[in-house]
Amino acid sequence: MSERDIPGLLKANFRAGAHPLDNEWNRRVIAFADDEGKSIFLVGGFLRDAVISPRRDALRDLDYAVEGGNAVLFARNLAEKLDGHFVLLDGANDTARVVVEDGTVLDFAGCVGGSIESDLRRRDFTINALAWHQSHPDELIDTVGAMRDIKDLQIRAISESAFMDDPLRVLRAFRFSASLNATIDAKTLAWAKKHSGSLKNVAAERINLELFTIFNGEKAGDVTNQLAFSGALEVIFPELTHCRKVTPNSFHHLGLFEHSIATVSELDARLPQLPDWVKEKSGAELSHGVTRLAAARVACILHDIGKPDTWVITPEGKHTFVGHDKVGAEMTERIGERLKWSRPVERLITKLVQWHLRPGQLFHQGPPTDKAVRRFYRNVGNDVPELMLVAFADLGATRGPGLMGENRINLEKDLLALLLGYRDFIEELGRRSPLLNGNDIMKLLSLPPGPIVGDLLKALEEARDLKEVLNRSQAEDFIKRRYAETYSK
Repeated sequence: MSERDIPGLLKANFRAGAHPLDNEWNRRVIAFADDEGKSIFLVGGFLRDAVISPRRDALRDLDYAVEGGNAVLFARNLAEKLDGHFVLLDGANDTARVVVEDGTVLDFAGCVGGSIESDLRRRDFTINALAWHQSHPDELIDTVGAMRDIKDLQIRAISESAFMDDPLRVLRAFRFSASLNATIDAKTLAWAKKHSGSLKNVAAERINLELFTIFNGEKAGDVTNQLAFSGALEVIFPELTHCRKVTPNSFHHLGLFEHSIATVSELDARLPQLPDWVKEKSGAELSHGVTRLAAARVACILHDIGKPDTWVITPEGKHTFVGHDKVGAEMTERIGERLKWSRPVERLITKLVQWHLRPGQLFHQGPPTDKAVRRFYRNVGNDVPELMLVAFADLGATRGPGLMGENRINLEKDLLALLLGYRDFIEELGRRSPLLNGNDIMKLLSLPPGPIVGDLLKALEEARDLKEVLNRSQAEDFIKRRYAETYSK
């Protein structure tokens, strides 16, 4: 291909190790395209990251535009050549995927409009509208000002039709803004707000991918504010709209909608102050592409969605929301079903909504007993750190006159002690040996193997956690009593 056939060529400044020809899979795709006589262009995010980010993990997904079409057939033949896994993405739109042995993803699409020039004009944002061809290895094709916006860290839609063609780009705009620490230009922001309502027509799986990518990131609070401003958040979670009617009160300086949104920023502000073990655990993956922290951030947004249906103002002017935690958990479970969350994600978010009041309630009547605290740890289990993140976020966004001064300072200290005490509780459990095992119980009660033995072991461990049983003799007495009360009637 001659130079005059390629528009918009600019000298590229690729990061060390990020040149397209440094990528083995790209070299093999190019060689195959040459053998097939196909004109193929590397496009999109790989090139953006190659000039922005030195991170090698940012260069694992490669997108290609195939001039002349037949991208599906090209991908199918390439998969066979590379011994990769072929995935048909959209036959009608000529898109397919090849996943190779090390997990690298190669996506192929026929050029929209038939040429690379028309294809770039139909992409979502300028920063993703770059192309590269092996005939000019040290240059990039930029026909829409992509390099200018990359340099200026601007998220700019190529046209309003970008959102009309695919409303998911509303979320992608905010996701790119957060991940690249970039600003969304005013016109693009106005288009995103205008078309946010069309997100209701986007498949739940696609929304989840973008949404949880946002909530996995460091700037989730900022993006939550932007999603609320654009209206996108209420399209995804229409239950939030009803929160707008709940007004501030003696404890809440914000209306309920604003309070719910503010919790994510409050969580983000608190997280750096917490112990490393909390941050490490919350960063663990709960389900594919969803960290425990991301689930906690979504729970922050939804923690009070049961309040509108339980809101009562007493004759004395007090605002009450009796049972809103239970109602909110039921609503969250339905949201999880609607958005097709995985079971681990749905269970954790629902649990956090259901239990979000409990940490504060422990201290309503003064310092809780050791037994009450240990029962809390036992009941919440592995999810205590995430529940405490929600509790801290809720407190941070609650600054009405009824929760200021000494009351607030004391509650802050109490919640932190509750979180730190959990680590001690877990370490204690890890150090101790069983008082009785299954064989001991079967011998003690002359029982055969079966679920009753497991139930009794579980009950014994709970009693031991609560320090109701301290030694083997007490354990045997407990098992005999429990068996008699539960199974001998």
